[in-house]
Amino acid sequence: MKKKILLCSILCLLFLIAGCSAAEKNTGKNETATQPAAENWNTEKGIRELSAALTEKMSLEEKIGQMMFVGIHGTTLTEETKSVLSSMHVGGVILFDRNMEKREQVQALNASVQSLKLNGFSIPLFLSVDQEGGLVTRMKHDAYTAPSAAEIGKGKPEDAYRHANKTGIDIKELGFNLDFAPVLDTGNRMRGRTYGATPPQVALFGEQACRGLRDSGVLFTIKHFPGMGRSETDPHTEKSVVNVSRETILQEDLQPFRQIIDQYPHDQFMVMAGHIRYPAFDTKPASLSPVILKDLLRNQLGYRGVVITDDLNMGAVSEGYSPEEIGIIAIQAGSDILLSCHDPQIQQRTYKSVVQAVKDGKISQSEINASVQRILYCKLKNLMSTQQRKAVYEQIKTNSVTSK
Repeated sequence: MKKKILLCSILCLLFLIAGCSAAEKNTGKNETATQPAAENWNTEKGIRELSAALTEKMSLEEKIGQMMFVGIHGTTLTEETKSVLSSMHVGGVILFDRNMEKREQVQALNASVQSLKLNGFSIPLFLSVDQEGGLVTRMKHDAYTAPSAAEIGKGKPEDAYRHANKTGIDIKELGFNLDFAPVLDTGNRMRGRTYGATPPQVALFGEQACRGLRDSGVLFTIKHFPGMGRSETDPHTEKSVVNVSRETILQEDLQPFRQIIDQYPHDQFMVMAGHIRYPAFDTKPASLSPVILKDLLRNQLGYRGVVITDDLNMGAVSEGYSPEEIGIIAIQAGSDILLSCHDPQIQQRTYKSVVQAVKDGKISQSEINASVQRILYCKLKNLMSTQQRKAVYEQIKTNSVTSK
């Protein structure tokens, strides 16, 4: 009798355990279907799917905003500046010496800009500075100032790593997440901004600089594609032309760029297109040339990351193109982000013209979506935590955000 009672007890216990396990499994399945585990947003596939879903949910105005990278005026965030940035839903801001007085002030300004709600999904902004070292150094009196690339190039490659890493750590402390450096142009005509006059020298030192910035925790930018070291004029003020053969550009000038594109994940850096004209490829400046950006950079070199123009207010491109024209042409050519550094009115004219061009069918929705997905993937991957990415997913899933 006792054996029968014991047997019945064991069977009942096993039944209860099995029932509990089944219930747990069912609950797990339901939770997985409606509440994905946070670690899903650490995977490449999950982040790419999220960037695509986010792009689909954004309004056209928000999408074009992600493609705008602008300079502002003043050392504090004024109501006027807030209005300008909000009107364009901008995706990135660059600071210059005009914005930078001392460290605490720059930190506060960057924090204020980053806190703005410029889109419905709390996607962070790219906050950038041109911190190359030497001649091109912002706030020299209160920031780390690396030697010029030319000076570094006289030493050892590890010097390029050390100075770039210190620069990255310093600007990250100031609130920046992106450096518009290093320069990978080959030549000695750029007032000390290049690592040397030969492609192997620039490739060797440039790769170390990229690694140093990457290891500091900031994104970096290789510029000025496909190389402007041979230019005899300054593209900031006038048209610049490089009259060499296609083979020379492919075999020499592109070598440093190709090395970084081949070695680094494409979400860790941007490629900045210069405004130099290369008749061997196209009559248009590189930043406005589909031959250079689509055929050469995308198709031949296989670059899948974000392409940004150099400042569209520079004389090399601003002469001959209106603000309404230049943004459209740059996007049609293959640029993902339009950099406009100085005049708020010009920035808004460019922004509005691109929005209208999409509505009129001059720029395809598919092109815009491809660019925005690249931008959002980079931000989701590098500027946001797992929990922040999951929160964006929850917003999309529950339709708690309505695009305007």
